[in-house]
Amino acid sequence: MLILRYGSKPNDLRTCVYRDTLDYISKNVPSSVEYLYKNDKELLEFIRKHKFMSVVSTNELTYETSLLLKGLDLIQISIGKNADLVEISDIIIDPLIKKSYQYLAGTKYLLPSVLKKYGADTLARALHIDQKSFLAETIHSQAESEILDVIELFQKLQWDSEFFGINIGYVSSLRLTPNIERCIKSFVRRKNIHMLEYCCNCHDKKSVSTAERNGYSFVDIRLTFEQILSGDISPEGGDGFQVRKAGEGDIKILKKLTQNIYSLSRYYYDTNFDRAKVEEFYSGWIEKAVRGTFDNFAYVLCKNNKPIGFCSIRLLPKNCASIGLFGMASAYAGKGLSKFLLDTVLRSLKNDGIRYMVVVTQGRNYAAQRLYQRSGFLTKSVELWYHKWFR
Repeated sequence: MLILRYGSKPNDLRTCVYRDTLDYISKNVPSSVEYLYKNDKELLEFIRKHKFMSVVSTNELTYETSLLLKGLDLIQISIGKNADLVEISDIIIDPLIKKSYQYLAGTKYLLPSVLKKYGADTLARALHIDQKSFLAETIHSQAESEILDVIELFQKLQWDSEFFGINIGYVSSLRLTPNIERCIKSFVRRKNIHMLEYCCNCHDKKSVSTAERNGYSFVDIRLTFEQILSGDISPEGGDGFQVRKAGEGDIKILKKLTQNIYSLSRYYYDTNFDRAKVEEFYSGWIEKAVRGTFDNFAYVLCKNNKPIGFCSIRLLPKNCASIGLFGMASAYAGKGLSKFLLDTVLRSLKNDGIRYMVVVTQGRNYAAQRLYQRSGFLTKSVELWYHKWFR
Protein backbone atom coordinates (compact mmCIF):
# COMPACT_ATOMS: atom_id res chain seq x y z
CA MET A 1 0.00 0.00 0.00
CA LEU A 2 1.31 3.43 -0.99
CA ILE A 3 0.56 6.34 1.34
CA LEU A 4 0.73 9.45 -0.83
CA ARG A 5 1.36 12.65 1.12
CA TYR A 6 1.43 16.34 0.25
CA GLY A 7 3.86 18.71 1.94
CA SER A 8 2.09 22.07 1.79
CA LYS A 9 0.68 23.28 5.09
CA PRO A 10 -3.10 22.77 5.30
CA ASN A 11 -5.13 25.90 5.94
CA ASP A 12 -8.60 24.45 6.56
CA LEU A 13 -10.21 22.03 9.01
CA ARG A 14 -11.21 19.44 6.42
CA THR A 15 -7.70 18.97 5.07
CA CYS A 16 -6.36 18.70 8.62
CA VAL A 17 -8.89 15.98 9.49
CA TYR A 18 -8.17 14.08 6.29
CA ARG A 19 -4.41 14.23 6.87
CA ASP A 20 -4.80 13.07 10.47
CA THR A 21 -6.84 10.12 9.21
CA LEU A 22 -4.10 9.33 6.70
CA ASP A 23 -1.55 9.47 9.55
CA TYR A 24 -3.57 6.89 11.48
CA ILE A 25 -3.68 4.56 8.48
CA SER A 26 0.04 4.92 7.88
CA LYS A 27 0.87 4.09 11.50
CA ASN A 28 -1.44 1.08 11.71
CA VAL A 29 -0.92 -0.66 8.37
CA PRO A 30 2.49 -2.40 8.52
CA SER A 31 2.63 -2.96 4.76
CA SER A 32 2.24 0.74 3.95
CA VAL A 33 5.02 2.78 2.33
CA GLU A 34 4.98 6.58 2.56
CA TYR A 35 5.84 8.90 -0.31
CA LEU A 36 5.93 12.69 -0.32
CA TYR A 37 4.58 13.97 -3.62
CA LYS A 38 6.83 16.20 -5.71
CA ASN A 39 5.71 15.68 -9.29
CA ASP A 40 4.06 13.04 -11.43
CA LYS A 41 7.26 11.91 -13.11
CA GLU A 42 9.06 11.08 -9.86
CA LEU A 43 5.91 9.48 -8.43
CA LEU A 44 5.64 7.13 -11.42
CA GLU A 45 9.29 6.21 -11.16
CA PHE A 46 8.84 5.39 -7.47
CA ILE A 47 5.74 3.26 -8.13
CA ARG A 48 7.51 1.28 -10.85
CA LYS A 49 10.18 0.26 -8.34
CA HIS A 50 7.57 -1.31 -6.05
CA LYS A 51 4.61 -3.65 -6.41
CA PHE A 52 1.82 -1.59 -4.89
CA MET A 53 -1.75 -2.84 -4.98
CA SER A 54 -3.40 0.32 -3.66
CA VAL A 55 -2.70 3.98 -3.03
CA VAL A 56 -4.25 6.00 -0.21
CA SER A 57 -4.22 9.79 -0.39
CA THR A 58 -6.22 12.77 0.77
CA ASN A 59 -8.53 14.67 -1.54
CA GLU A 60 -5.55 16.87 -2.41
CA LEU A 61 -4.77 14.42 -5.21
CA THR A 62 -5.25 16.08 -8.61
CA TYR A 63 -7.33 14.75 -11.45
CA GLU A 64 -4.26 14.40 -13.69
CA THR A 65 -2.31 12.38 -11.12
CA SER A 66 -5.35 10.22 -10.43
CA LEU A 67 -5.62 9.38 -14.13
CA LEU A 68 -1.98 8.32 -14.16
CA LEU A 69 -2.58 6.03 -11.17
CA LYS A 70 -5.63 4.57 -12.85
CA GLY A 71 -3.46 3.69 -15.84
CA LEU A 72 -1.30 1.62 -13.47
CA ASP A 73 -4.37 -0.32 -12.24
CA LEU A 74 -3.85 0.80 -8.64
CA ILE A 75 -6.83 0.75 -6.31
CA GLN A 76 -7.37 4.39 -5.34
CA ILE A 77 -8.63 5.19 -1.84
CA SER A 78 -9.33 8.85 -1.13
CA ILE A 79 -9.62 10.27 2.37
CA GLY A 80 -12.05 13.13 1.76
CA LYS A 81 -14.28 13.67 -1.23
CA ASN A 82 -12.85 15.37 -4.29
CA ALA A 83 -15.63 16.01 -6.82
CA ASP A 84 -13.18 15.63 -9.71
CA LEU A 85 -12.20 12.13 -8.59
CA VAL A 86 -15.59 10.62 -7.84
CA GLU A 87 -15.63 8.56 -11.05
CA ILE A 88 -11.99 7.46 -10.65
CA SER A 89 -11.62 6.68 -6.94
CA ASP A 90 -12.51 3.14 -5.92
CA ILE A 91 -13.23 4.11 -2.31
CA ILE A 92 -13.93 7.50 -0.73
CA ILE A 93 -13.83 7.77 3.07
CA ASP A 94 -15.09 11.11 4.33
CA PRO A 95 -15.87 11.58 8.04
CA LEU A 96 -17.00 15.17 7.40
CA ILE A 97 -19.88 14.32 5.06
CA LYS A 98 -23.01 13.80 7.12
CA LYS A 99 -24.52 11.02 5.02
CA SER A 100 -23.93 9.34 1.69
CA TYR A 101 -25.09 6.17 0.00
CA GLN A 102 -22.16 6.24 -2.42
CA TYR A 103 -19.24 7.08 -0.12
CA LEU A 104 -18.12 5.73 3.26
CA ALA A 105 -19.19 8.84 5.09
CA GLY A 106 -20.10 10.30 8.45
CA THR A 107 -19.09 9.96 12.08
CA LYS A 108 -18.71 6.19 11.67
CA TYR A 109 -15.29 7.04 10.21
CA LEU A 110 -14.35 9.90 12.55
CA LEU A 111 -11.38 8.83 14.64
CA PRO A 112 -11.46 9.43 18.43
CA SER A 113 -8.05 11.11 18.19
CA VAL A 114 -9.48 13.56 15.64
CA LEU A 115 -12.48 14.26 17.88
CA LYS A 116 -10.20 14.92 20.83
CA LYS A 117 -7.90 17.17 18.79
CA TYR A 118 -10.52 19.46 17.23
CA GLY A 119 -13.43 19.20 19.66
CA ALA A 120 -17.05 18.16 19.30
CA ASP A 121 -18.38 21.66 18.72
CA THR A 122 -16.03 22.40 15.82
CA LEU A 123 -16.61 19.05 14.11
CA ALA A 124 -20.38 19.17 14.63
CA ARG A 125 -20.47 22.52 12.84
CA ALA A 126 -18.41 21.09 9.99
CA LEU A 127 -20.95 18.28 9.65
CA HIS A 128 -23.89 20.70 9.98
CA ILE A 129 -25.47 18.82 12.86
CA ASP A 130 -26.20 19.89 16.42
CA GLN A 131 -23.68 18.97 19.08
CA LYS A 132 -26.07 16.72 21.01
CA SER A 133 -26.75 14.56 17.93
CA PHE A 134 -23.05 14.57 17.09
CA LEU A 135 -22.08 13.28 20.55
CA ALA A 136 -24.81 10.62 20.43
CA GLU A 137 -23.34 9.32 17.17
CA THR A 138 -19.67 9.44 18.12
CA ILE A 139 -19.89 8.06 21.64
CA HIS A 140 -20.15 4.51 20.30
CA SER A 141 -18.05 4.92 17.15
CA GLN A 142 -15.67 2.07 16.26
CA ALA A 143 -13.91 4.17 13.61
CA GLU A 144 -10.41 2.81 14.26
CA SER A 145 -11.35 -0.75 13.30
CA GLU A 146 -13.89 0.30 10.64
CA ILE A 147 -11.28 2.27 8.68
CA LEU A 148 -8.61 -0.41 8.87
CA ASP A 149 -11.05 -3.10 7.69
CA VAL A 150 -11.87 -1.03 4.62
CA ILE A 151 -8.21 -0.25 3.91
CA GLU A 152 -7.26 -3.94 4.17
CA LEU A 153 -9.71 -4.64 1.28
CA PHE A 154 -9.82 -8.43 1.71
CA GLN A 155 -8.46 -11.12 4.01
CA LYS A 156 -8.45 -14.83 4.68
CA LEU A 157 -10.68 -15.85 7.57
CA GLN A 158 -8.38 -18.20 9.45
CA TRP A 159 -10.79 -19.54 12.06
CA ASP A 160 -13.63 -20.03 9.57
CA SER A 161 -11.29 -21.77 7.14
CA GLU A 162 -10.04 -24.19 9.78
CA PHE A 163 -13.53 -24.92 11.06
CA PHE A 164 -15.21 -25.62 7.71
CA GLY A 165 -12.13 -27.23 6.19
CA ILE A 166 -11.98 -24.89 3.21
CA ASN A 167 -10.15 -21.62 2.58
CA ILE A 168 -12.65 -18.82 3.19
CA GLY A 169 -11.93 -15.21 2.26
CA TYR A 170 -13.74 -12.03 3.21
CA VAL A 171 -14.07 -8.84 1.16
CA SER A 172 -13.83 -6.18 3.89
CA SER A 173 -13.63 -3.09 1.64
CA LEU A 174 -17.45 -2.63 1.74
CA ARG A 175 -17.21 -1.30 -1.82
CA LEU A 176 -16.63 -3.52 -4.84
CA THR A 177 -15.39 -2.03 -8.09
CA PRO A 178 -13.94 -3.71 -11.21
CA ASN A 179 -10.49 -2.61 -10.05
CA ILE A 180 -10.95 -4.12 -6.57
CA GLU A 181 -12.39 -7.29 -8.11
CA ARG A 182 -9.30 -7.64 -10.30
CA CYS A 183 -7.08 -7.62 -7.20
CA ILE A 184 -9.42 -10.02 -5.40
CA LYS A 185 -8.91 -12.56 -8.20
CA SER A 186 -5.16 -12.34 -7.63
CA PHE A 187 -5.70 -12.79 -3.86
CA VAL A 188 -7.90 -15.86 -4.51
CA ARG A 189 -5.16 -17.47 -6.61
CA ARG A 190 -2.37 -16.68 -4.13
CA LYS A 191 -4.24 -17.95 -1.08
CA ASN A 192 -6.10 -20.79 -2.84
CA ILE A 193 -9.44 -19.40 -1.65
CA HIS A 194 -12.44 -21.71 -2.09
CA MET A 195 -15.17 -19.26 -1.08
CA LEU A 196 -15.49 -15.50 -0.66
CA GLU A 197 -17.91 -13.65 1.62
CA TYR A 198 -18.87 -10.09 0.77
CA CYS A 199 -21.13 -7.77 2.77
CA CYS A 200 -22.43 -4.97 0.54
CA ASN A 201 -24.24 -1.71 1.25
CA CYS A 202 -27.69 -2.24 -0.28
CA HIS A 203 -27.73 1.37 -1.57
CA ASP A 204 -24.44 1.04 -3.45
CA LYS A 205 -25.57 0.29 -7.01
CA LYS A 206 -22.04 0.07 -8.41
CA SER A 207 -20.95 -2.51 -5.84
CA VAL A 208 -24.12 -4.56 -6.27
CA SER A 209 -23.80 -4.64 -10.06
CA THR A 210 -20.05 -5.45 -9.85
CA ALA A 211 -20.76 -8.37 -7.52
CA GLU A 212 -23.52 -9.78 -9.71
CA ARG A 213 -21.47 -9.43 -12.91
CA ASN A 214 -18.60 -11.34 -11.32
CA GLY A 215 -20.42 -14.40 -10.08
CA TYR A 216 -21.24 -13.48 -6.49
CA SER A 217 -24.50 -15.07 -5.33
CA PHE A 218 -26.91 -13.30 -3.01
CA VAL A 219 -27.50 -15.37 0.15
CA ASP A 220 -28.90 -13.09 2.85
CA ILE A 221 -29.98 -9.63 3.98
CA ARG A 222 -28.05 -8.38 6.99
CA LEU A 223 -30.07 -6.11 9.28
CA THR A 224 -28.27 -4.22 12.02
CA PHE A 225 -30.32 -2.75 14.87
CA GLU A 226 -29.11 -0.33 17.53
CA GLN A 227 -30.38 1.11 20.80
CA ILE A 228 -29.11 3.69 23.27
CA LEU A 229 -29.94 2.37 26.73
CA SER A 230 -31.62 5.19 28.57
CA GLY A 231 -34.52 5.42 30.96
CA ASP A 232 -36.09 2.59 32.90
CA ILE A 233 -36.21 -0.93 31.44
CA SER A 234 -38.95 -2.95 33.09
CA PRO A 235 -39.30 -6.57 31.89
CA GLU A 236 -42.88 -7.81 31.94
CA GLY A 237 -44.18 -11.35 32.33
CA GLY A 238 -41.80 -14.17 33.02
CA ASP A 239 -43.56 -15.38 36.19
CA GLY A 240 -41.93 -18.61 37.28
CA PHE A 241 -38.89 -18.05 35.05
CA GLN A 242 -35.46 -16.77 36.02
CA VAL A 243 -32.64 -15.10 34.06
CA ARG A 244 -29.03 -15.60 35.13
CA LYS A 245 -25.51 -15.83 33.70
CA ALA A 246 -24.80 -19.17 32.05
CA GLY A 247 -22.23 -21.48 33.61
CA GLU A 248 -20.23 -24.53 32.60
CA GLY A 249 -23.04 -26.85 33.68
CA ASP A 250 -25.44 -25.25 31.17
CA ILE A 251 -23.33 -25.90 28.07
CA LYS A 252 -24.69 -29.34 27.19
CA ILE A 253 -28.31 -28.15 27.24
CA LEU A 254 -27.51 -24.91 25.40
CA LYS A 255 -25.75 -26.76 22.60
CA LYS A 256 -28.89 -28.84 22.09
CA LEU A 257 -31.03 -25.70 22.05
CA THR A 258 -29.07 -24.26 19.12
CA GLN A 259 -29.96 -27.19 16.87
CA ASN A 260 -32.33 -26.29 14.01
CA ILE A 261 -33.12 -22.77 15.26
CA TYR A 262 -30.75 -21.01 12.84
CA SER A 263 -32.25 -22.42 9.65
CA LEU A 264 -32.81 -18.85 8.38
CA SER A 265 -29.09 -18.03 8.37
CA ARG A 266 -27.00 -17.58 5.22
CA TYR A 267 -25.05 -20.76 5.99
CA TYR A 268 -28.25 -22.80 5.81
CA TYR A 269 -29.41 -20.95 2.70
CA ASP A 270 -26.10 -21.68 0.93
CA THR A 271 -26.36 -25.43 0.33
CA ASN A 272 -22.64 -25.64 -0.42
CA PHE A 273 -22.11 -25.75 3.34
CA ASP A 274 -22.51 -29.06 5.15
CA ARG A 275 -25.58 -28.77 7.42
CA ALA A 276 -24.00 -30.80 10.21
CA LYS A 277 -21.01 -28.42 10.25
CA VAL A 278 -23.35 -25.43 10.33
CA GLU A 279 -25.13 -26.80 13.40
CA GLU A 280 -21.75 -27.47 14.97
CA PHE A 281 -20.80 -23.85 14.21
CA TYR A 282 -23.68 -22.46 16.28
CA SER A 283 -23.38 -25.00 19.10
CA GLY A 284 -19.68 -24.21 19.32
CA TRP A 285 -20.46 -20.49 19.37
CA ILE A 286 -22.72 -20.72 22.42
CA GLU A 287 -20.18 -22.96 24.18
CA LYS A 288 -17.43 -20.39 23.60
CA ALA A 289 -19.74 -17.60 24.78
CA VAL A 290 -20.37 -19.33 28.10
CA ARG A 291 -16.62 -19.78 28.56
CA GLY A 292 -15.83 -16.24 27.44
CA THR A 293 -13.58 -17.29 24.56
CA PHE A 294 -15.65 -15.75 21.72
CA ASP A 295 -18.47 -13.64 23.08
CA ASN A 296 -17.77 -12.54 26.65
CA PHE A 297 -20.64 -14.32 28.39
CA ALA A 298 -24.22 -15.53 27.97
CA TYR A 299 -27.47 -15.14 29.84
CA VAL A 300 -29.97 -17.98 30.13
CA LEU A 301 -33.70 -18.00 30.75
CA CYS A 302 -34.52 -20.88 33.08
CA LYS A 303 -37.54 -22.81 34.26
CA ASN A 304 -36.76 -24.77 37.40
CA ASN A 305 -33.12 -23.80 36.82
CA LYS A 306 -33.09 -25.56 33.42
CA PRO A 307 -32.17 -23.30 30.47
CA ILE A 308 -34.88 -22.84 27.85
CA GLY A 309 -33.49 -19.71 26.18
CA PHE A 310 -30.20 -17.87 25.82
CA CYS A 311 -28.59 -14.58 24.80
CA SER A 312 -24.84 -14.22 24.29
CA ILE A 313 -23.09 -10.87 24.72
CA ARG A 314 -19.87 -9.40 23.39
CA LEU A 315 -18.48 -6.32 25.15
CA LEU A 316 -17.16 -3.53 22.93
CA PRO A 317 -15.15 -0.37 23.67
CA LYS A 318 -16.83 2.82 24.89
CA ASN A 319 -19.51 1.17 27.07
CA CYS A 320 -20.99 -0.68 24.11
CA ALA A 321 -22.06 -4.29 23.65
CA SER A 322 -23.50 -6.52 20.95
CA ILE A 323 -25.86 -9.47 21.04
CA GLY A 324 -24.36 -12.55 19.41
CA LEU A 325 -26.73 -15.52 19.59
CA PHE A 326 -30.31 -15.35 20.79
CA GLY A 327 -32.61 -18.36 20.93
CA MET A 328 -35.61 -19.92 22.61
CA ALA A 329 -36.71 -23.55 22.88
CA SER A 330 -39.53 -24.17 20.39
CA ALA A 331 -41.89 -25.35 23.15
CA TYR A 332 -41.72 -21.90 24.76
CA ALA A 333 -41.86 -19.77 21.62
CA GLY A 334 -44.75 -17.32 21.18
CA LYS A 335 -45.36 -16.88 24.91
CA GLY A 336 -43.67 -13.50 25.37
CA LEU A 337 -40.62 -15.08 27.01
CA SER A 338 -38.17 -13.92 24.35
CA LYS A 339 -39.03 -10.29 25.10
CA PHE A 340 -38.82 -10.97 28.84
CA LEU A 341 -35.34 -12.45 28.39
CA LEU A 342 -34.17 -9.64 26.11
CA ASP A 343 -35.49 -6.85 28.34
CA THR A 344 -33.95 -8.48 31.42
CA VAL A 345 -30.59 -8.70 29.65
CA LEU A 346 -30.79 -5.06 28.56
CA ARG A 347 -31.62 -3.93 32.09
CA SER A 348 -28.72 -5.92 33.54
CA LEU A 349 -26.27 -4.52 30.99
CA LYS A 350 -27.51 -0.98 31.58
CA ASN A 351 -26.99 -1.43 35.32
CA ASP A 352 -23.44 -2.58 34.55
CA GLY A 353 -22.70 0.63 32.64
CA ILE A 354 -23.47 -0.37 29.05
CA ARG A 355 -25.01 2.55 27.17
CA TYR A 356 -25.22 1.37 23.56
CA MET A 357 -26.39 -1.95 22.12
CA VAL A 358 -26.20 -3.38 18.63
CA VAL A 359 -27.55 -6.63 17.19
CA VAL A 360 -27.49 -8.23 13.76
CA THR A 361 -30.18 -10.51 12.38
CA GLN A 362 -31.28 -12.01 9.07
CA GLY A 363 -33.69 -10.43 6.63
CA ARG A 364 -35.66 -13.70 6.59
CA ASN A 365 -36.03 -13.76 10.38
CA TYR A 366 -39.20 -11.71 10.83
CA ALA A 367 -39.75 -12.91 14.40
CA ALA A 368 -36.32 -11.64 15.50
CA GLN A 369 -36.88 -8.30 13.78
CA ARG A 370 -40.20 -7.80 15.56
CA LEU A 371 -38.67 -8.81 18.89
CA TYR A 372 -35.85 -6.27 18.67
CA GLN A 373 -38.20 -3.53 17.51
CA ARG A 374 -40.62 -4.19 20.38
CA SER A 375 -37.71 -3.85 22.80
CA GLY A 376 -36.72 -0.42 21.48
CA PHE A 377 -34.15 -1.23 18.79
CA LEU A 378 -34.08 0.85 15.61
CA THR A 379 -32.70 -0.07 12.19
CA LYS A 380 -29.10 1.10 11.77
CA SER A 381 -28.18 -0.40 8.41
CA VAL A 382 -29.25 -2.86 5.73
CA GLU A 383 -26.60 -4.83 3.86
CA LEU A 384 -26.52 -7.69 1.39
CA TRP A 385 -24.51 -10.85 1.93
CA TYR A 386 -22.94 -12.42 -1.13
CA HIS A 387 -21.01 -15.70 -1.43
CA LYS A 388 -18.74 -16.65 -4.31
CA TRP A 389 -17.50 -20.21 -4.69
CA PHE A 390 -14.47 -21.38 -6.66
CA ARG A 391 -14.42 -24.97 -7.90
